[in-house]
Amino acid sequence: MLHSGTKYLGGHSDVLIGVVTTSPYSSTGKELGETIRNVQTTLGSTASPLDCWLTLRGLRTLHLRVERQCQSAMKLAKFLESHDLVDKVHYPGLSSHPQHEIASRQMTTGFGGMLSFEMKNEAMAMAVAGGCKVIKRATSLGGTETLIEHRASIEPEDGRVSPDGLLRVSVGLESANDLKHDLDIALKIANEVVG
Repeated sequence: MLHSGTKYLGGHSDVLIGVVTTSPYSSTGKELGETIRNVQTTLGSTASPLDCWLTLRGLRTLHLRVERQCQSAMKLAKFLESHDLVDKVHYPGLSSHPQHEIASRQMTTGFGGMLSFEMKNEAMAMAVAGGCKVIKRATSLGGTETLIEHRASIEPEDGRVSPDGLLRVSVGLESANDLKHDLDIALKIANEVVG
């Protein structure tokens, strides 16, 4: 299995690390594990001690961070779903989400710290992202700070798959009320400017 230690595991946006794991109980896992170990020994492709320490530091608070991010994401999703200017909210914790039943069975401790929502068009989406002050515009996820990005604008022109009005939010550790207030102001600004 491959894991990105850079995002939630590190959790502080200060490490670039990946994790490869194999099963010690299957013959394929044992064989693959030995191959990976040989590559590490031969090529020296291992994480630095500092990156390992930063990731270990992040793992110590992972459960607390994810719990808070899940709680805040749910509050934001409900707020956005009830807002007149928002066309659609994508979050598996909402009963309106098409896979809510499955998510409820599989995600027993929370529905994640990621959500997205759609505005009526790209201009409105960009105005909302630009109007945020507490929430920062950036492309990443899993950190302590809440980030917002307009997906379509970072996709190649000939390969766009995201709707023009889609905004992705990675919820951090700030107060959910502060985040809701920030989004509410940004939505009002966007409505006044673009409407």
